[in-house]
Amino acid sequence: MKRNLPLAYSRGSFHIRLNFGFSLIELLVSITLLSILAGVGVAGYRLSVRKQTMDAAYSQVTGLLRQAQANAQSGKKINCATTLAGWQVRFNATSVVLEESCASTYSVSIFELPLGVTLTTLPSPNPTLFRVLNRGTNVPSLTDIGLTGFNLTRTITVTATGEIR
Repeated sequence: MKRNLPLAYSRGSFHIRLNFGFSLIELLVSITLLSILAGVGVAGYRLSVRKQTMDAAYSQVTGLLRQAQANAQSGKKINCATTLAGWQVRFNATSVVLEESCASTYSVSIFELPLGVTLTTLPSPNPTLFRVLNRGTNVPSLTDIGLTGFNLTRTITVTATGEIR
């Protein structure tokens, strides 16, 4: 199959003009559009990673509270040689500690919050104690625990009966 190529006349003879490339304007427009799309994609990816980091921290803190609750309900002892008072969770700005409480307290698990995530609302009282055999908590009515980071906030509520929401 023959292709018809454009012809150009120059000084008494015909020359075949081959235009098989892109102009500078076409290249600049394409690069600009690709740069804009990449910028939007990177921003969306960063937001997604930050949200996942907050969700993971929320899940970890809630998990430690639920573990303290379950251990207290079952009367589980690890280090206590005396009567078990319960399991407690101690909070500070950058970490959460799961402790067994009897005559002394024993740290069982420590969770360091991810970089950029902090506890902004600490529970009152701190630590939150889950008493053995479903006898509730040391919380008067309810207390909120606030996690903040990356312009996102998550709240965990613990009630006097030991419910975690």
